[in-house]
Amino acid sequence: MYKARAVKNAQVLVVDDEPSIVDFIESTLSKNGYAVEACTNPLEALKNIKGKVFDLALVDINMPEMTGIEFSRKLLETSLSTEIVIITGVPDEQNLDPCLRMGLTHFLFKPFNESQLVYTVYAALHFKRLRNAFIASTPDERKGSGYIGVSMSTRDVREEIASLANLDIPVLILGKSGTGKEIIARDIHRNSNRGRGVFMPINCAVLGSLAETELFGHVSGAFTGASKTTKGYIGSADGGTLFFDEVGELPIDVQAKLLRFLDDGEYSKVGEAKLQKADVRVLAATNRNLEEMCKNGTFREDLYYRLSASIVRTSPLEERKADILPLIWHFLDLFGTAKNITYEISADAASLLIAKEWPGNVRQLKQTLYKISQMASSRKISLADVRRVVGDQEQQTLATYKQAKEQAMEGFDRDYLLKTLSLSQGSLQHALKLSGMHKKNFYTKIKELGLAMKDFSVMQNRE
Repeated sequence: MYKARAVKNAQVLVVDDEPSIVDFIESTLSKNGYAVEACTNPLEALKNIKGKVFDLALVDINMPEMTGIEFSRKLLETSLSTEIVIITGVPDEQNLDPCLRMGLTHFLFKPFNESQLVYTVYAALHFKRLRNAFIASTPDERKGSGYIGVSMSTRDVREEIASLANLDIPVLILGKSGTGKEIIARDIHRNSNRGRGVFMPINCAVLGSLAETELFGHVSGAFTGASKTTKGYIGSADGGTLFFDEVGELPIDVQAKLLRFLDDGEYSKVGEAKLQKADVRVLAATNRNLEEMCKNGTFREDLYYRLSASIVRTSPLEERKADILPLIWHFLDLFGTAKNITYEISADAASLLIAKEWPGNVRQLKQTLYKISQMASSRKISLADVRRVVGDQEQQTLATYKQAKEQAMEGFDRDYLLKTLSLSQGSLQHALKLSGMHKKNFYTKIKELGLAMKDFSVMQNRE
């Protein structure tokens, strides 16, 4: 069996309507040094745990009195610091998506044995310690990184930043708008040997017909209105870093001149034949598909390959829900520092923000939090303050009668057969006796739901 040292004095809550599973989890975790409180009824559990704080909760997703999603939401309203592991026997989108939207990222899939249980608990608590340490740390302790978060994808990006910083090669940063592409570029520059030099951001989308003169500069008299000689962005960034934001918007005729500069560091100002030299590192970012643009001729293929010596990809906020809470505290700290006050936020208010969809990603979250902080009735941001700005997350939708009936029947079949399979612990004879179903019908139903008898022999295979 996997051996992991239990976190000292860690308090663990177990909520599952199957007594045999609860007993198995409680005995296993207690044997491994955890303090466990267990309950088979989620409604009773909510009454019993009032005023108590748990480090971790293991919650079954399918329970008749209340779903694991509903229970977890209510638990987080009063104890936002509790790490939650969702127990499920059917790892499909219908079960997992609502969890991920709430920021729940730890799962324990049935059937599981002692090793899997102990490892999952240890890993979830380890993640919690890392998150708390990150939130409590200062920017200096984070090595100056402005890319905030504790999710695996965010940590991977920070590792890429550290490894690329001093390579002095072009880096292409890809991702949706608002995912922090410029922050990544600034971090690469700040941690590089050019960190004391200029960081020059350029929004290619607004350059338009002036792109060439803005980038490369011009000499006096080069065109009507050119009354003086200018350095351009490239000349001004000598010794530092140029960041081409939305590089896919760069005019095709300017792309060729930029390519030459990337190849040998030489360029010429508009209206001048004399070659100039500049020592500049180029970073670029876009939310567009440059490979597709190369195919249709709107972006030079040779420039794409030159810019993409290394590629960093950002993830949308919906794929890294674990980052939302650290980002909330980070932004509130920024806004509070600017006003010389300290903002706090209630657990239920933060839970609503975590559950909300953020199509505009981190940028939208930041703007929303700024508005909330400005309109809040006090320094302690409440659920009412959040609802005033974002509304209530609960949306009323109605399926057709046929759709609703099919969904209800499928849900009933899944819940009933999961309970039957769990109680029978892999015994077909016991399952048929419990359900009163014909063998052929029973097999047809569990096959439709993607279930298998052998997957539910967890209680017979204790290590």
